[in-house]
Amino acid sequence: MLASAACASFPPPTNTMASSIASVRGAEELGAANVPQAALQLQLANEEISRARVLMADGDNEKAHYMALRAGNDAELAIALTRENAARSEAAKAKQRVVTALTPEATP
Repeated sequence: MLASAACASFPPPTNTMASSIASVRGAEELGAANVPQAALQLQLANEEISRARVLMADGDNEKAHYMALRAGNDAELAIALTRENAARSEAAKAKQRVVTALTPEATP
């Protein structure tokens, strides 16, 4: 009985859910689904948001809060991995431009 009273006193994690959902959308907009490591984190985040919704519906707001936090963290990791992938790609292109610029042209 005490456990159910503790769960009932925890407020619904609406702000945490909204923040997590926004992070997932941000990751999707950056193209996380196209980066394998980021896609995995994005999938985890979506699954955790679904679990958090079920927990909220069951009245287990505290567990829902922590699940939503996990979702937000996984979405933020997906964003970071996507940005890292883009930075690495840009660095490789820049390196290639430097190599091309430094390579003497063959004159016929």
